[in-house]
Amino acid sequence: MLITMARGRAEAARRDGRNEIGASAIEWAIISAIVVALAVLIGNAIQNVVESRSSEIDQGS
Repeated sequence: MLITMARGRAEAARRDGRNEIGASAIEWAIISAIVVALAVLIGNAIQNVVESRSSEIDQGS
């Protein structure tokens, strides 16, 4: 379903005269930076939860 939708959008873009092949290097760099930032935030959140639970276990709670 997603592939069909993507193909339809690509064909519509070609009809409208937008024949860009894909994202430029700067767009990929921005996307990558956002993904890395989200991964770091999620990793920190998981680490905080694990450390909190670990200290609760150590204290016998």
